[in-house]
Amino acid sequence: MAPHYGSMNYLKATGILNMPRFVHISDLHFGREQPEVIAGWFKITAELQPDLIIISGDLTQRATDTEYLAAQQFLSQLPWPYFVIPGNHDMSATDLAERFFKPWKKWQHYIAPDLEPVLDLEHTRIVGVNTARAAGFYFDWSRGQISDQQITAVQQKFQETAATRLKIVVAHHPFWLPKNSEYRDVVERRDQAIAAFHDAGVDLILSGHVHTAYTQILQGVLIVHSGTSFSNRLSQGQANSFNLIQGDHTHLTIQFMHWNGQRFQSTEQREFQHTQGVWQQTAGLNSV
Repeated sequence: MAPHYGSMNYLKATGILNMPRFVHISDLHFGREQPEVIAGWFKITAELQPDLIIISGDLTQRATDTEYLAAQQFLSQLPWPYFVIPGNHDMSATDLAERFFKPWKKWQHYIAPDLEPVLDLEHTRIVGVNTARAAGFYFDWSRGQISDQQITAVQQKFQETAATRLKIVVAHHPFWLPKNSEYRDVVERRDQAIAAFHDAGVDLILSGHVHTAYTQILQGVLIVHSGTSFSNRLSQGQANSFNLIQGDHTHLTIQFMHWNGQRFQSTEQREFQHTQGVWQQTAGLNSV
């Protein structure tokens, strides 16, 4: 099945057909991956021909060497550039000495030395934020945090970015949750971060963690989540999914691509326009 690109009149009118195209995947969880789903993803992504693959964390299930090697092999097979940040599953949950003293040793060995990369494309700047923590003052150590220092760093990284460029933050943990996922908790210091990101002109926050695909606008910033793209750790009622994002700082389309058991197909498209300093949804369903 060929991918569906939504309203051709809308795409032509906004010029989106010629704008950058990003494929957003998340929560790959090598160790719990499904090879047939990965093969299907490669097939449709070859049709989509994105400018960049954005991966918002949890490449592994238990942060073992075997899982990291599988994730490394996957990345080496990508014929497209990619941008990747870690998630909470990418540090060991069983080797406490490693978790507390060298939590990112394997990530930096197998995946990338930088936990918070920055990437500049012709019309886009992308800033990564590592929201995973080795521990916290709460029972659920899978929860995410963003520190005041990280918030300031994001502001600084966008300080000299032209207003005509699309500004994207990539983090693993959610900055907003739908009702069926609210028990998971949003990232700590969410409100401070969103206010600062809005002031810095951030357009998009791409995340994962809760294995559910959705969008939401918060203080004018567009939040886009991907479900688990490859793993069998599916939330109830959710299929494997990824997002196709296309547009610029004025118009964006978000397509949800879901696995139907045989292939990935577009199940919904949402359209957004940037007006008076905030993003507004102009077509498609509201958030889940």
